[in-house]
Amino acid sequence: MKHLILVLALLTSTLGIAQIDDNWEDVSERLPGYIITKKGEKVEGYLKRFLKIKSQRKVKFFKTLDAKPVVYRAKDLKAYQIAEDYYEVHPYEGLTGKTKVFLLRTVDGKIDLFEYYIRVEDDQGKELTLSKKGNKEISLDFDGSKIQTEVLAVKDDKDYLKFASTKLLFSFKKVMSKYVADYPELAKKIKDKKKGYKVLSILKIVDEYNAHFAE
Repeated sequence: MKHLILVLALLTSTLGIAQIDDNWEDVSERLPGYIITKKGEKVEGYLKRFLKIKSQRKVKFFKTLDAKPVVYRAKDLKAYQIAEDYYEVHPYEGLTGKTKVFLLRTVDGKIDLFEYYIRVEDDQGKELTLSKKGNKEISLDFDGSKIQTEVLAVKDDKDYLKFASTKLLFSFKKVMSKYVADYPELAKKIKDKKKGYKVLSILKIVDEYNAHFAE
């Protein structure tokens, strides 16, 4: 009996969540932020939060709380910020990886880190953010599909490195030491395959690199 009640409760909550998710854009809050135009102009206003994947393709911007929204796509802007989340335009999608999308910046430094989200298992999934604080959030995925995260490193706003690339995974020592060659001590640790400087410690390596150039 307890099992039946639990199942019914889960089904009820799932149906309720589905209704919220279907109308996410209508019920989501307008949050303060800004857009950066292709000419580099910063325009402050309000934005509505989309879900992870949709946020990579477009943004809804309001000049004032009462203004009509303008929808911008990655080809229209350089970046946008909504509350504490900063999205920047970079080439990532398509067969050649040259289609530009908005990517969420998670690390700000000489090497910036950006996250790209992709749905796996199917393309009809639903996702709902239950709570959010900065770049930390609790998301609910209730249809069996999953959100996969890929990380892109951008050094000096121009030098790209995809963490998911086979070249990096299979030639980590060579690729990563070259990427941080302007910090010779760190590059040597990677070349020498010192403990804590292998592929599983790549985030630590980026943090150490950024801290060195922030001094």
